Amino acid sequence: MADNSTGDAGNPSASLTARFTAAVRNFFASSARRDATAIVIGLISGGVGAIVGAAELPLWVVVPLTVLVAALFLTVEKAATADTADTQVRWLWGALGVALLLPAGAWAYHVSFDSEDQSIYPFYIEGDQARVLKSSGRPGAEPQIGGYPMPAGETYDFECVGKDSEGGVWLKAVAGNYWYPSAYLSPVGDFKISDMPTCG
Repeated sequence: MADNSTGDAGNPSASLTARFTAAVRNFFASSARRDATAIVIGLISGGVGAIVGAAELPLWVVVPLTVLVAALFLTVEKAATADTADTQVRWLWGALGVALLLPAGAWAYHVSFDSEDQSIYPFYIEGDQARVLKSSGRPGAEPQIGGYPMPAGETYDFECVGKDSEGGVWLKAVAGNYWYPSAYLSPVGDFKISDMPTCG
């Protein structure tokens, strides 16, 4: 027997894509909704930007995250201003793909580089805050421009050790790929630098 099942209002059941297209067409039929969407996108992008600026993330994470946020803004804005419903649907599918990359990437970063099981070793920098310990991108490298400078008189967290070409010991900060010579750092707690793991 033929399937004569129908959806709402007696219409034949539509495919997911057709229903999505109709929903998009109805939503963006109003210019007020298109304007409201643009405002929401701006607020979300500004909020994400503030979080990225406040978080102590390494540069190699900040750059792709910024690109993804910009791509999300662009695809949703294109969907909101597209002339036809089919074009809106294509841009929204693209926006959905980009949006899914954000939590997936955050999960991968947390599991691989920001695990709660990671051991943290606090160190104190002697002196007053007029003295600043500059970061390097690798053991023995020149100080970075910008980087992650650490004012003295404070305690900072480190995760592992490495050596430069001359055998000097350097510590890698938990905040990202920032390295500091161990000679200027004093352990805070009952441990020695030799107890720390070697950076992979």
